Amino acid sequence: MIPKYEQIKQDLLAEIKNHTFIPGDKFYSEADIKRIYSVSSITAVKALNELTSAGYLYRIQGKGTFVSKAKISQNVKFSDIELHSLDTEKVQVISVEEENKPEILKQLGLPANASYYKIIRVRSFGDTPFLAHITHLPKKMMKEPIEKDLAAYASVYEKVRKDFAIDLFSLASVETNEIVFPDDPELLNLLQLSFREPAVKQVKHSYLSDGSVAEYIVSYKHWKYFKTKIEVEAE
Repeated sequence: MIPKYEQIKQDLLAEIKNHTFIPGDKFYSEADIKRIYSVSSITAVKALNELTSAGYLYRIQGKGTFVSKAKISQNVKFSDIELHSLDTEKVQVISVEEENKPEILKQLGLPANASYYKIIRVRSFGDTPFLAHITHLPKKMMKEPIEKDLAAYASVYEKVRKDFAIDLFSLASVETNEIVFPDDPELLNLLQLSFREPAVKQVKHSYLSDGSVAEYIVSYKHWKYFKTKIEVEAE
């Protein structure tokens, strides 16, 4: 049996190819798809995410989802280009703490009386920090008690894979990127940014097969070390 999200994706793709929507048109929102197909958020998000990854749609923060102006017979691949040798990269785990802030609980889809773990890490090459990760994990994704040696969380994905046999890389996810001007002193210090220097804010949600949120990550990349490659391939 074809998964529901796949059926929806094929329906939406047919509307694009049949020119119900033309390049530049605003497309259905997550709420629209939930209403039209009577499905959950995770199903609606997965259908939209796959069409976006394939290059048929693109998102603008705060405005919505739009039909790509690229030819619909082409795939568009976005990838970050690292401006340093991976051999020189290191990760420092700053902290691992249990919290229960309402705004984060909402992002994780958890009740008000729940809690989660926040892991702050900084990636550097040599002595130059270029990326700060603030990872929020539901308690079900963290093996307790917490390791005394915080270096065990240098790779959160590897830690989760070892503890729970869950491959976070393979989960459905939604990520947005935007340019911001951080003013939080701790963040400025972590990335060695001056006040009013920009950074690339990357927000990512990943979802388990039952629709629950597996991770909510907010990352900040120093503007000097951000470069993206866009590849367009014919199908």
